[in-house]
Amino acid sequence: MKIDPRQIPEEGLSLSGSLPVTDYDLPPGETQGWDKINYRFNLVRTGKEVTITGTLDSEFKITCARCLDPMPWSLNINDFCQVCPIQDDALLDLTPLIREDIILALPLAARCELDGAGRCPYSGRVFTPSDRDDFAEKRRATVWRDLDRLKTEN
Repeated sequence: MKIDPRQIPEEGLSLSGSLPVTDYDLPPGETQGWDKINYRFNLVRTGKEVTITGTLDSEFKITCARCLDPMPWSLNINDFCQVCPIQDDALLDLTPLIREDIILALPLAARCELDGAGRCPYSGRVFTPSDRDDFAEKRRATVWRDLDRLKTEN
């Protein structure tokens, strides 16, 4: 998304619309039906800078890291804020700034929320405590064990 700072009036400019996801070279992931990103921006020009504030949002399906089934996902960036310097008559390219905020907002490993019985709301499968990811608990136990060994050795 490119903006000509010369066309921003003194009172500011409001922009809204949709951007195609393909323009943002997002990392390939396990998403389905993700074709656009909705935006609402307010632009204010102050001297040799343009301040852009606004929101980005999108709806798509993402693969659950637990059950490997697609689940609905809402991408909501409610605090997009960038200050861009104006360089001569050059256009402002917001593409890398928007891309960075989107990547930071995506989950590393999306997971569905299990109900009280350990049931996935999308696949209906039940996960017992032994099926759940207990890596953190195992790691915590080995750390304390190693610390106890150091304590007894000294």
